Amino acid sequence: MAECETAYRGLQDPLTVAKVIAALEAEIGLRGLTLEISADFAAMNQRKLSLLQERCGPFHDPEVSALRGDRAFWMALVTPGGQTIALQAFRMDIIDVSLADWAPSYTIGLYMRRQELLVPAHTAPPANSIAERLRGRLVYHGELWIDPSHRKQGLAVPFGRLGLLLSLVKWQPAAIWALASQSMAMRGGMMRLGYSHQERGFFRWQMMSGGIDGVEWIAVAERQALEQLAAEIATTPQQYQPA
Repeated sequence: MAECETAYRGLQDPLTVAKVIAALEAEIGLRGLTLEISADFAAMNQRKLSLLQERCGPFHDPEVSALRGDRAFWMALVTPGGQTIALQAFRMDIIDVSLADWAPSYTIGLYMRRQELLVPAHTAPPANSIAERLRGRLVYHGELWIDPSHRKQGLAVPFGRLGLLLSLVKWQPAAIWALASQSMAMRGGMMRLGYSHQERGFFRWQMMSGGIDGVEWIAVAERQALEQLAAEIATTPQQYQPA
């Protein structure tokens, strides 16, 4: 019971988190952009198809995943002319085993439902991965995309942080996790978004569908790190850098 209460405790300083969310939304508004938030993942898939000529990954594909409004949402940034220049999505899963045990088989199963093949080179992350102790309410962050013509404006940082903190308020998860490419991880992009921990080799594939790296990194922001992120943003002037 004590462990359960610790896992689902409320936010220590909800007012600060709320103020930071409002400030991040205002920062985006000052750039002349409109923030859209929706739980209609069929609409997100159609938008991604029109922008990038590809579907969302299976974690955010409503044809293979149950994506209700209480368990998932997506976000977009739209210019005054109606052009979508940024996307990202979040989903919450309640996991009663460790993320290290759950993620490989669940991910392979989702790809199989789309008739896409994934063959792991290893059946689990390397020993002592942070994923071995993550369980309970866990949020997956995916589909992060910034239009190449707008990447130098540093939009990824306020946009990504806004999504992380909205997820914190909505679900109060034990952690938020994401997958990253080698280049994204090594250039510090995930750390700038607010992820406090990352590891190489969380997924290692022998055979994989197009667009998937053979070696994937995991980035993790645990609840305490997300609350610390909000406190840091509230007390330190922001100098966003491209991510």
